[in-house]
Amino acid sequence: MRLTTIARSRLLACLAGVAGIVGSGSATAQQPTPPATGGVVAKIDQKTNAVLVPLGGYGRFDPGTGKLIKNIEVSNADVLVVRPVPIDPKKVDLLGMLGGASQLTLTFADDSKASYSIIVQPDYEQLKFVIRQAVPTATVDIIPGVGNVIILSGSVSQPSDADTIIRIASSAVGGQTQNVINALQVGGSQHVMIDVTVAQVDRTELRERGFAFTIQGSTATFTSILGGLSNVAMGAAGVGGDAAAMIPTPGGSANIFAGIVPSNFNGALRALKTEGLAKFLSEPKIVTQTGRPAFFRAGGQQAIISPAAGITGPGVTYTPVGTELEVLPIVYGDGRIYLEVNPRISSVNNGRGITTAAGFSPGFNEQQVRSAVMLQSGQTFAIGGLLETTVNASAQKVPYLGELPLIGFAFSSVSHQETETELVILVTPRLVEPMDCNQVPRRVPGKETRSPDDFEIFVESLIEAPRGQRKSWSNGYAAAYKNDPKMMYPCNNNMGPGTGNGNGNGSCLKAPCVGGSCNTAAPLMAPAVSPAPVPQTLPQALPVSFDSSAPLTPPVQPLPNVP
Repeated sequence: MRLTTIARSRLLACLAGVAGIVGSGSATAQQPTPPATGGVVAKIDQKTNAVLVPLGGYGRFDPGTGKLIKNIEVSNADVLVVRPVPIDPKKVDLLGMLGGASQLTLTFADDSKASYSIIVQPDYEQLKFVIRQAVPTATVDIIPGVGNVIILSGSVSQPSDADTIIRIASSAVGGQTQNVINALQVGGSQHVMIDVTVAQVDRTELRERGFAFTIQGSTATFTSILGGLSNVAMGAAGVGGDAAAMIPTPGGSANIFAGIVPSNFNGALRALKTEGLAKFLSEPKIVTQTGRPAFFRAGGQQAIISPAAGITGPGVTYTPVGTELEVLPIVYGDGRIYLEVNPRISSVNNGRGITTAAGFSPGFNEQQVRSAVMLQSGQTFAIGGLLETTVNASAQKVPYLGELPLIGFAFSSVSHQETETELVILVTPRLVEPMDCNQVPRRVPGKETRSPDDFEIFVESLIEAPRGQRKSWSNGYAAAYKNDPKMMYPCNNNMGPGTGNGNGNGSCLKAPCVGGSCNTAAPLMAPAVSPAPVPQTLPQALPVSFDSSAPLTPPVQPLPNVP
């Protein structure tokens, strides 16, 4: 049976494919063989002038001398194999066998020699292609390091791109992230300002009611004492066998003490309503770079007794008190900010302390929260809050008598206390940039006032005074707070930033900031000039003669003196 042309072509293709498979399997253990014609040109490193050869590949190298190559010498034959090009004896083919460095020395037909540094390194062209596909906005250069290490250099537009590139690059070194050295530069805003607000309000209401009395008769005495409202002392016995007198005195918890002399009646009353209010507000702010932790503390350290003994007595340790803020922000590519925040507010509370043989050790009040949130720049999260209500009530009663309606008032004592606590912790991250000179705060703490002079100290008892010149007596006494020039920025006599007097109109006479620096040599505007007063009656017009031969411009006459 004869084979058709199509059948023969298919059979030949199948045989060629089988031959290719067999050939590839047998060639895996052989060295890479460069083609007889053409070839891949070896790359030259522009920084080191070394010839770069891919590991397991080849590159055709042209010394550029135009001379025939007579002899080839290689310092490390295990790293590099060099073969002459049969069709072009002026070039050589470089085959990379192992990663490393070798020295190539060529001897030309005129017996001249030239040496070249050859670097055999892995080829990461495929890795660069994958990175360009995954992050097209990034500019990344991959530098092979020593051993199974690669170095990433270049720039990315956002931190999330750098994380993606590092993960892709780690796949080329066996998934070992530590073998990838990150030298990428991240563009855009990388500074984050974290604004934390801790607000707490404590309200206390205490209501107490109690009554104690003493009735002194000629033959009998009756006393009711509850809660230390009064104290009764026995006096001497009266003449004629009268009962001993009972002398009442007010107790420490009574606020009203009264008596009826003819009836020998004395009463002590406690009727109090006590209200307490405590407010606490702390607003720490801190600026840090993305991915970098930051710590802020404003306060001090309190000494407390330590269980460890010292040379001269019990040991002492120090506990930090005040406002602390610990944050770790990470900015993502879509503008979101991952934030780990840990604010802590602590203060000394002696009511929580204890007294030991070594002395008194104070206690502390503390508000602390540790949280991780994800939000956009400028958004606010309430990461913590507390609503707490505590009720303490107690009653003291004389059995049966204290439970009687109305009358039981005189034989009982009641105390009722309510405590409410409200606490909220807010966090707001913002992407920020450095300020220009015209954005610097015009007044920093301590710069809005000045030291008082002798008159202000000895006469007015002022410990600080508003900036600028002051007239303490102008149509009567003028208080210090009424002489504040209300400047936006304290200026000196040269109209530039300083600590002198301002111009009184709320700004300094200085030029704006240009190119990141302030020019204080020339004023921004001239001082306002008050217009001349307008006279109540207009002066009479001056006689002016007219000449037809003269130009049309009227003669200039001097202005009259305005009173």
